Amino acid sequence: WERLSGFSGQLSDILANGLSNVHQVVTIAPTDAGFSSDGCGTWTSNLSAITSSPTATFSDGMFIVGTDVEAGRWRAPGGDGCYWERLSGFSGQLSDILANDFGTVTPVVTMSASDAGFTSDGCGIWQMY
Repeated sequence: WERLSGFSGQLSDILANGLSNVHQVVTIAPTDAGFSSDGCGTWTSNLSAITSSPTATFSDGMFIVGTDVEAGRWRAPGGDGCYWERLSGFSGQLSDILANDFGTVTPVVTMSASDAGFTSDGCGIWQMY
């Protein structure tokens, strides 16, 4: 997916982008000229919970803290391909990343109530710790 400032087809039109095999949350700004995606499925503005409970275990994806996952301490099995990040927003820009790590065995992450989101890919099942 790409958030766009214009439609010239040049790289300079890309405000932010993402490439993932897990579900994503993206904030499209009113100043964006457009949004493009390929192979992402259907996008929706429905931001209701995708987990059964904010304290339930979860796996790969992008989650809204306070809606999908509860702020607090979480851990997962992790491993060589584990990537996670705590987010201040969903613009897709690097400045949204509060903290991240890659390749950690048994990562322990403390999500803050002020975090907007959390992303996990290849870490296994996260559970409250």
